[in-house]
Amino acid sequence: MSLSRREILQLSGAICSTSLAGCIDLSWSDEQEARLTKVELQNHTEYEQSVLVIVEDEGEQVYGDFTAVPPADGDSPSVREVEDIPDEPGVYDVYFNLAQRPEDIEGEFWARADNTDITCREYRLNIKPDDNGEPQFGIYRSDGC
Repeated sequence: MSLSRREILQLSGAICSTSLAGCIDLSWSDEQEARLTKVELQNHTEYEQSVLVIVEDEGEQVYGDFTAVPPADGDSPSVREVEDIPDEPGVYDVYFNLAQRPEDIEGEFWARADNTDITCREYRLNIKPDDNGEPQFGIYRSDGC
């Protein structure tokens, strides 16, 4: 399933404009080509999570698909690496949408992990339950090759 970021952003715009909870915009860095070496999803919740990952290179979508991440096994999170991400250097923006169901493309949580100013970058999305058991996420970046 290939979804354009424009379609997704149009659908999610109302969600982010009415509530900033879960909508994160990380600071923008100078544009410079870099490689995406890994996009990893970790689920610490007791439910399967479906994550839409969109990768753009200089504004053009080069990847977009859902990845199902099984529930955690006790205290150990389940881990899935996003496959088929571009391996050539580019000016990448990575977008994450945590949907409650794969058909729910509006999702409830959006975040953007922006381009980089170094040669390589990895991203990890941690999905953890909040105090009410609702899934929340944080994005972590690792730099270097």
